[in-house]
Amino acid sequence: MIAAESTPCQRRSEGMTLIELLVATGIFLFLGSALIMFLNVGINMWRVGEIRREAYERAQAIVDTIASDLTSTFPDPSQGTKGQVDVVLLSDHDANGRQRLRFVRTLAGEMRHPVTQHAGSLTGAYFDYDYDADAEQLEMGMLRAPGGLQEIAYIMDPRPELDLLYRAARSPIGGPSTLFDNDKLYRWDDLDAAPLGPGSLLRPLADGVLHLEFRFWGQDTETWMPLEEQPDVTPAERDWDSTGGILGPMDGDVRGDFDDSSRHEHRDDVFPSRVQIVLVLRPARAARFAKLSARLSSHDDEVRVDRTTHYPDGAFQYIKIDDEWIRYGGLSKNGFLEVERGVRGTEAADHERGATVVYGTTFTRIVRIPGARRSRWGG
Repeated sequence: MIAAESTPCQRRSEGMTLIELLVATGIFLFLGSALIMFLNVGINMWRVGEIRREAYERAQAIVDTIASDLTSTFPDPSQGTKGQVDVVLLSDHDANGRQRLRFVRTLAGEMRHPVTQHAGSLTGAYFDYDYDADAEQLEMGMLRAPGGLQEIAYIMDPRPELDLLYRAARSPIGGPSTLFDNDKLYRWDDLDAAPLGPGSLLRPLADGVLHLEFRFWGQDTETWMPLEEQPDVTPAERDWDSTGGILGPMDGDVRGDFDDSSRHEHRDDVFPSRVQIVLVLRPARAARFAKLSARLSSHDDEVRVDRTTHYPDGAFQYIKIDDEWIRYGGLSKNGFLEVERGVRGTEAADHERGATVVYGTTFTRIVRIPGARRSRWGG
């Protein structure tokens, strides 16, 4: 028999040529690369979403706590007609320029709380209701009655390298243990050795707080914007002394000259109508921060860095280098432009090459103060 000779088509079906193999490999690599890029984009979007979700949840918990206290502010100091006025709303700054807020609020549910409803039932009690062994002190009959009011304080850790926010609370108000006495507020023995001294009423509320600011709407206020951002109008105040007799003279004080005796006079006390809370949280620990690519002097008006990816480009354009906050007007690939040095209560300083350039996520909320009181001397 004579075998049939195979045709060219039959010979091609027995395998792939080199060209066909290269084409198939190229298509496979292209599709694989596209799939990997798609997955990377999806993973990055998920990571950014998780970071934002975490930040919003943390910010909401912090701001809700502060807002709840502020909306319960007690602005009627009529009970202080004799002696020192104990109802105070005070906002000032510590030695490092960090703002702190202290005020008096109503104590909700006093007669329903298992501890406060029985506090003060025995004579001779001398312990305050301050969330420190209150149940044990009540059992001994040594817990004083709160009296329906509570002193509240929000303080940043006085050590600049820490981003800790503290809250303190105590009842009854006034007296030798008042939070409006700086020595009683901190009770630090050695600021470099321990964050809290024995008996301190400060309790950690949150970490990762880069900046906490309170702005107060007075009777002459025209904008919430800080003075450096809108210099032609009257901005909200960052310091507030409801008594006019604690902090000393302040710019634009509508009550006239500062008077020590005003500390003891309740009829001229002034409370803001609204308070704006400005909270800046540090991004997730995995966030990559830029580094200074050159030494930055206190007079430089441009900040050169290795990159500006992920830095805010819009509202709240602020960065922090060491202890200095800087506001910038624009971004380039490797720098921050139109900068304003030493904002948010800080001072312009020199920074070495390689210093970390920190940014944060800013959250704001405006809280109305019940029973706000205007000055009798104002317009």
